[in-house]
Amino acid sequence: MLRICSEQEYKKYVEYVYTIAVDQSKSGYPTYSDGIKTKELFLERSSKAFVRDNENILLFEYEGKVEGWIHYYYLAEDHYLSTVSFNIDVHTEEALQEFCAYAYKHFKGYDLFLGYSKDNKKAVNYLSAHGFECIEDDFNNTAFLDKYEPLKVYDDVTRITRDNYELFRVLHSKIEGDMYWNSDRIYEDIDNWVIFVKVYGGDTLGSVYYMIDDDGWYEIYGIDMKDNVYNANCFKALLVKALNTAKELDGKFMTFFCDKEGQDIVKELGFECVGEYVCFKKHID
Repeated sequence: MLRICSEQEYKKYVEYVYTIAVDQSKSGYPTYSDGIKTKELFLERSSKAFVRDNENILLFEYEGKVEGWIHYYYLAEDHYLSTVSFNIDVHTEEALQEFCAYAYKHFKGYDLFLGYSKDNKKAVNYLSAHGFECIEDDFNNTAFLDKYEPLKVYDDVTRITRDNYELFRVLHSKIEGDMYWNSDRIYEDIDNWVIFVKVYGGDTLGSVYYMIDDDGWYEIYGIDMKDNVYNANCFKALLVKALNTAKELDGKFMTFFCDKEGQDIVKELGFECVGEYVCFKKHID
């Protein structure tokens, strides 16, 4: 059974739920086993469910025992529904079944996005068998920037501003699909982004982009390639540039979700693999 969690119940169960959050076989994304996110961050983030109008925590009970919770949030203007945390101890399939029923009742017309480690086999198998589309399958990597020694970039890599934004848009617009951070949204928020492109002969061959964050934790949202064709030299130059600038900004960590073909270069540059990540999507009719 799923039910709205009260603040009193939150205080009672939060320690227990955190023990589930650090186990990738029982939890959803974002993961708390990446060497970056702490217990304090979990407590801080989960408590915001009680002060934000677009979030709720649903306690999950099975045969009278609380087995965890689903902390969800939604963006009404974008018809977007996802989870802040999905931490269920044993009966994951039942929790997913009930959450989907809850979503169908309260969020018709929304797109539901759910992300998990591949280690959470119960969640992955359930979603795969119940009409969800797998839209992302990546390796989750962490770079600890205090260990990273900047490398020289020999390629011509250019920083993107409002004035030359089309060099980025021409590439990103072709692959953005239904990404939340599409070309228009990034442009509107460009002061909070670091974007580089590699240009040759007037063509944008590749781009890398990540958000500026005051806490020193940066996440690469993507490395785009011309015609969506992997170019190892371009990929490495862009990734090195991103790491170098994050280090210059006194960054502590950099996260990068990378597909299989780039993973060898990612490891070569010192990233540590947290695990494999999959994201599922379903439109709620």
